[in-house]
Amino acid sequence: MSTTITSRITGPLSACLHLFGLSLRRLFRSRQTMICALLLGLASIAVVAWSMRRERSPEEFIEEIFLAVYVSFLLPIFCLSYGTAGIASDREEQTLVYLLVSPLPRPLIFLAKCSASLLLALAWTMAGMSVVCWLGGLPGMEALHVLWPAILWSTVTYLMLFMLFSVMFRRATMIALAYALFIETLIGNMPGIAKRLAVSFYTRCLIFDAGSAFGVSPSGPGGAELFVALPGPTAQAILYLLGGGLFLGGLLIFSVREYSD
Repeated sequence: MSTTITSRITGPLSACLHLFGLSLRRLFRSRQTMICALLLGLASIAVVAWSMRRERSPEEFIEEIFLAVYVSFLLPIFCLSYGTAGIASDREEQTLVYLLVSPLPRPLIFLAKCSASLLLALAWTMAGMSVVCWLGGLPGMEALHVLWPAILWSTVTYLMLFMLFSVMFRRATMIALAYALFIETLIGNMPGIAKRLAVSFYTRCLIFDAGSAFGVSPSGPGGAELFVALPGPTAQAILYLLGGGLFLGGLLIFSVREYSD
């Protein structure tokens, strides 16, 4: 009796771990990895050119490089590259149906796929941030010590959002690109509380809170009065809740939705 119960537990767990490893290898060897490497290389060249002009401060690094280049562009691109490929790649290759008819329960399939995507996204965002800060010289390294939590939790939230897109839409990558490059930019620049619908708003709140020791604050016309940043702990708590809610939403939809191709 105990042997039967143990096999019922270890069997799906072993299959889930196998699917995780397979998904991890497929995603790492995909064109998404090449695109991320190319974009990080171009950004690295820009950072080196920026740091060679004159002596810089951590405030300048955060405002001119980290927020303008990394947070606004590289961070969401790294996340969507692996988030949207989590399920959508199987739909495009017409292998999802075969996966769904396997004995492995759908929640475990989603968990394995999501874990593989999250691991690779975190590897790229955290390593990419380290490279950018290292190339930024002393100002970048000083900023790295206070900025990494913002990138960590923003990566989790972005990844869960793009996994949800992957579950809901067949052309998830195109929709995620439109969201990351246009919709978030549009919402993020709106006055009032409308910008709180964008993940990047909470990322920036965490960065402004952590970078306050360097004098970093919302810039532009109106500055802090128009941005209305939330306290760092509040923004981080919202990212926790948002990431968890998006994960549960993706899990629920994947568990009940019918996929014909």
